[in-house]
Amino acid sequence: MEQLIDYIEKFEKLDPEAIFELKRLATVETYTKNQHILEPGQRCNKIWFIKTGMVRKYHIHDGKDVTVWIHTENEIFTSLQSYSQQCQANEYLQACEDTEAIGISRQNSEKLARFPQFVTFSNALMEKEFANIDRHTREFNQKDAKGKYEYLRLIAPEMVKRAKLGYVASVMGISQETLSRIRKAK
Repeated sequence: MEQLIDYIEKFEKLDPEAIFELKRLATVETYTKNQHILEPGQRCNKIWFIKTGMVRKYHIHDGKDVTVWIHTENEIFTSLQSYSQQCQANEYLQACEDTEAIGISRQNSEKLARFPQFVTFSNALMEKEFANIDRHTREFNQKDAKGKYEYLRLIAPEMVKRAKLGYVASVMGISQETLSRIRKAK
């Protein structure tokens, strides 16, 4: 739990009562490699923080597996649309490695919101995530394949090192063969 507390405190200092409630309301969960945490049609009612491991967010488009992002240690993940709008998910969340995560249900998240520190943290986290989405979209749209790879190595080095080549290529929107050629040229 200390890993999550340290992460939150990069945004907002927690008082002892808030820490106590977080420890009481959050649960440590383990997932085995390739296990689905969420599938289309299910409702996502949790937000997770990765202690160890790696989780891939993907969907199927025209019968093809499309990886949107791969989260690694010290990152928060969820199916944002399903979680925030309480609708059925249209994507998968899958452990790429044996993964240990801290989960907080929507109901428990609402209980934590009585602490101003968690509200400040949630707002700061959302601002950061929206800014990252804008920046990543712009960077990926303005770069060629090699530039996309260099950018991804800069912002997500663990993803590039540990994830399957096909998954990384999918995040970049290029073929696995193209990514393989770029890596060989290094």
